[in-house]
Amino acid sequence: MSINYKKIFQDILDIKFPEKTELHTIVSEKEINDFYDVLSLNKIIFGTENKENKHKSYDPSTITKVLKYQQENNLSNIETARKFNLSRNTVSAWKKRVNFNNSAMA
Repeated sequence: MSINYKKIFQDILDIKFPEKTELHTIVSEKEINDFYDVLSLNKIIFGTENKENKHKSYDPSTITKVLKYQQENNLSNIETARKFNLSRNTVSAWKKRVNFNNSAMA
C-alpha cells in the first residue's frame, strides 16, 4: 500500500487554501516519485515559513538528491541547510554517512 500524496495535497488545498485554485493544477500535474518531490510541493503550497512539520525523515534517494544539489551548486553545508530547511549538522552527518564526495559524482 503506497501513500497517495496527490490526494493528500488536494485535500489540504480544499480545506486550508480553497482560494488557491491554481495550485490544484500544479499538484495534479506534478510527478511525485520520492520525498524530494513531496518537499517541493510542500514548499509551493505552504511557502518557506512552514514550521508545522519540524521532525522529518528522509529516504536515501532524497538525501542523495540534496547532496548532489549541494555539490552541483557549490554550496556550503549552511547554505544547503537553509535551502532545504535543515540543520547544518544534518547535512554534515548525511555527508559522513553517505560518504559523499567529489568522486561520488563520477
